[in-house]
Amino acid sequence: MKYNFDEIVERRGTDCLKYDGMAKFYGSDDNLPMWVADMDFRTPDFILDALKKRLEHPVLGYFNHTERFRQAISSWVLRRHNWRIDNDWILFSPGVVPALAAIVLAFTEPHDKIIVQPPVYHPFFYVIENQNRKIIENPLKLDGENYLFDFEDLEMKLKEGAKLLILSNPHNPVGRCWKPEELRKLSEMCLAYNCIVVSDEIHSDLMINGNRHTVTANLSPEIACNTITCMAPSKTFNMAGLSTSEIIVSNEGYREKINHVLTDGIHIHCGNIFGDVGLIAAYENGDEWLAQLLDYLTENVNYAKRFIKEKLPVLKTFNHEATYLLWVDFSDCGLTHAELAKKLVCEAHLALNDGSIFGRGGAKHFRINLACPKSTVTEALIRLEKTFSKYNP
Repeated sequence: MKYNFDEIVERRGTDCLKYDGMAKFYGSDDNLPMWVADMDFRTPDFILDALKKRLEHPVLGYFNHTERFRQAISSWVLRRHNWRIDNDWILFSPGVVPALAAIVLAFTEPHDKIIVQPPVYHPFFYVIENQNRKIIENPLKLDGENYLFDFEDLEMKLKEGAKLLILSNPHNPVGRCWKPEELRKLSEMCLAYNCIVVSDEIHSDLMINGNRHTVTANLSPEIACNTITCMAPSKTFNMAGLSTSEIIVSNEGYREKINHVLTDGIHIHCGNIFGDVGLIAAYENGDEWLAQLLDYLTENVNYAKRFIKEKLPVLKTFNHEATYLLWVDFSDCGLTHAELAKKLVCEAHLALNDGSIFGRGGAKHFRINLACPKSTVTEALIRLEKTFSKYNP
């Protein structure tokens, strides 16, 4: 079946955060929204059909996460990532951010140190700060168009006694698909210093230009024993509103600690019927849809990078290997961060993610969501050109 990703789906008036919540954050609702990390494509029909079928039953009472739910996850990660897991390793969470919060509670105490690698997904910061833990930054370093781990700095931070390292794999917002040798070195360093790796792999299915994702926990049994993996179908299949994700933990002791927090501590282990139904439908039927989606996203990313290189050389993009979120550097425009942000909203009429929320290294950078019809991408790029071409060298 050929899927139509060019279709414009009207999302306004559906209580959609990206559109209906835009005025709250940008002061206007007439901007082109390229911020919230969901897609403007239809959620696949095989997911919607499964939800409709479940609604044929008149009772929406309490339910169990079935063996089919767990098997759908384990079969998916085996097919997509060559990662063989036991169904017993799987825990439910209503989202990756709640999972991170539960993990922080399970393995740390107030004032304990947790490493993050900015610029990085901003909830990493507040799941640490809001629970009175201490953030230790190990910033990524830039080598030309590539962001890299700074291993020398990482070892210094590990020596400070960090209990956890929260890893973005693949990386949001810089778009890196970390290579096995990079992940292995990081993981072995964490092992040596008794620091647990919490690997957020929510974007693991969204590989651009044929790149292959490496599951951190799949590198070796020893690394697996020290790694907690967070995944979800939400980014892949545009079903974030169903609030469903999975935590995969081979270490039984770690798993028991997390499950205790999820179940007895904050009671978020139940979820909702439709999240399970949607996940099962996605992972059992989603391979062909995803293949076509990745082709489309790759075209969008490459088109945007070419456009910026040819018509907006004052802006800089980076080696983009994963996710539909393009990280763009506006530093050479000669404007302050506040001036750039104002121009984007008031002149270009674009709602982009402000790079400063991603921490150190985010100033004068903005994140652009390209998971939308190409016509929308084209309109966004034209608006950028009209506003910023006068700053070209």
